[in-house]
Amino acid sequence: MSKINHPNLVPAYAVIIINNIAYIVMPLMLYSDLATILEFKYSKGIHDESAITTIIKCCLEAIICLNNNNWFHRDIKCSNIFLDKDGSCLLGDYGVSSIIKEKGNNTYVGSLYWMAPEIALKKEYSYNIDIWSLGITAIEMANGKSPYKGLSPPEFQAEMESNRIPTLNEDEKTKWSDEFKNFVNDCLIKDPKLRPGAKELLEKHQKFFSNAKGKEYLAGTILKGAADLHKMYPRKLKEDEQSFINEKQENKNDDNNNEIKNELKNKISDDVGEEMNTDENVGGGNEKKEDTFYELLKRKMNKNINDLKGIVSDQNEEEC
Repeated sequence: MSKINHPNLVPAYAVIIINNIAYIVMPLMLYSDLATILEFKYSKGIHDESAITTIIKCCLEAIICLNNNNWFHRDIKCSNIFLDKDGSCLLGDYGVSSIIKEKGNNTYVGSLYWMAPEIALKKEYSYNIDIWSLGITAIEMANGKSPYKGLSPPEFQAEMESNRIPTLNEDEKTKWSDEFKNFVNDCLIKDPKLRPGAKELLEKHQKFFSNAKGKEYLAGTILKGAADLHKMYPRKLKEDEQSFINEKQENKNDDNNNEIKNELKNKISDDVGEEMNTDENVGGGNEKKEDTFYELLKRKMNKNINDLKGIVSDQNEEEC
């Protein structure tokens, strides 16, 4: 995944392994995930169809990029769509993403209420499982929750075995265009052989996507008045905790977080060895150097860049 580069996919800057746990360093998306925005501001759904169309298009283009590199996401939902302060919309969380094999894609994986029928029924599946999940996510954006939310696993299984498909809710105040309804219906075709792929959806539903806007539109509409991470988690995002992102803040300290920093520093030092906090002097010996957690992290990243292992760099990115 670190080799794939696209403006609508969250990039991975570095992978650091500590005690067999992989820590992935990624950019800070200031407005967190779309599910959080729904929870705090749009509990009954986003009723701006152009905003929804814009997000769907971003996700669809990200899916096309993944497919072009022989990957599928396998867990598309609002909590895996991330928004930044400028309105940038990126698909992330590749915890269950996988390379698409010619045969044998039958792992039971993903989030239950967004899972494609062929996965739920433990059948082989391919590229267009992400299209089903995108259709469910479109309803989640419009209605405020997944249409299967609250079902028990047996009840969800029964829905997957039936011919029923979920639809967009409407009332007197909220009416959805026929183009939006048709798009969702195409995503939620239960027979995977008949369900279109990402490229086909973009071509078939050009009228629907003609209403998509730029990131500035998202910043001025659904993000306007929404709580960013500074408001939701102020203790976690004090200025000194931003120092790795903003080097001007690097020398500031926060007594309340020193204990956490030291613990993280010790974990990294123990795992990656003395080379991270030891410099060679002129005489050929080793001189200990006290590094902050952020300096240790940056030095580990630089080491990975030089080795071209587990890190995004100009030499190993594949543009979509």
